[in-house]
Amino acid sequence: MKTILYLNAVGEISGAERSLLAMLAALDRDLFTPVVAAPEGSLLRAVANLGIRTEPIPLMPLRRVASIEALWRTFSSLHGGWRQLNAIVERVKPDIIHANSTPAMLYLLRVRGAPAVWHVRDLVPLGIAGPLLYKRASRVAVISSAVRAEVQQYSGGQEKSVLLQPAVDTEHFHPHEDKAALREKLGLPAGLPLLGMVAQFVPWKRHQLFLDALAKLPDRPWHAVLAGADLHHDETYSTMLKHRLTTPQFSGRVSWLPWQEDAAPLLASLDVCVLTSEREPFGRVLAEAMACGVPVVAIDDAGPRDIVCPEETGLLCPPDDLALAAAIARLLDNTDLRERMGRTARARVEECFSVARQRQMLVELYESIPA
Repeated sequence: MKTILYLNAVGEISGAERSLLAMLAALDRDLFTPVVAAPEGSLLRAVANLGIRTEPIPLMPLRRVASIEALWRTFSSLHGGWRQLNAIVERVKPDIIHANSTPAMLYLLRVRGAPAVWHVRDLVPLGIAGPLLYKRASRVAVISSAVRAEVQQYSGGQEKSVLLQPAVDTEHFHPHEDKAALREKLGLPAGLPLLGMVAQFVPWKRHQLFLDALAKLPDRPWHAVLAGADLHHDETYSTMLKHRLTTPQFSGRVSWLPWQEDAAPLLASLDVCVLTSEREPFGRVLAEAMACGVPVVAIDDAGPRDIVCPEETGLLCPPDDLALAAAIARLLDNTDLRERMGRTARARVEECFSVARQRQMLVELYESIPA
């Protein structure tokens, strides 16, 4: 029985944290004992509800620094995090430490005592930190082919990467015949085709591109919904989006929902799920929507290419409002196409992104790490 200490740098739940919770649910508890260290928040509460030991640790989310003052705050945070994380490692005595993100892995640069898995979930330049993180890691778990290609530049000729794509609980994320009932509970109209974008409210998700495409479809029947977390508290961006929704072309046609602790009912209520991110590392929401039998439209780049089979489970298009509008219109205009793609999408998730598949992948990953 090996003890795995999972380290997460933030306490609230977004895509990476939903993937961590799915990973914990998939873990073979006859072989591994999980412990989760993270800041206090909704993540640790969800972990505790799974009956898993938690270790609260007050870490500051790490972002790029633009000044000496910011650099000092970042160093101070790392220094305090290193000290407290070393104390947790001493208590838990893990066989493996699994850093659930690159910021979490940065804290492991000064933490020894166990081999580390670096779970890479982003497509951002790491500069001089990249080779250091790669060297510290015993294995590098990547969530997509695009992420694998990105981290290869830090490998120094050593091959440590393992493809570990997020799993989706297909019992929880599943098709619903009565979409109208789901929409009623969410306060969404039932009589129109429903388009949705579920993503953090941050600029790189490019909600504006989605709205630009909708603006090209004024005469078609549709209602749209935006839902997501505001983890970075970017009030300027959120305020700008909300203001745009009050303009005549969107007023009454686009709903704004707060972050959904459980996104399954919202995703299952959709007719089409859209994701417009710039260089999306994976696109977990696409797989979740597909598990609900919902066809998807995404930008033809990076992570979505691993998820979406064009013309079978959804559509991929360039980051252009006209092209995106054409893809959305094609699905709006063809109910049979949406239903066929939805069925194929569900089957693809069951085959490629199931909990059972991830359970076996985790066994192979952890057993490949020497003691």
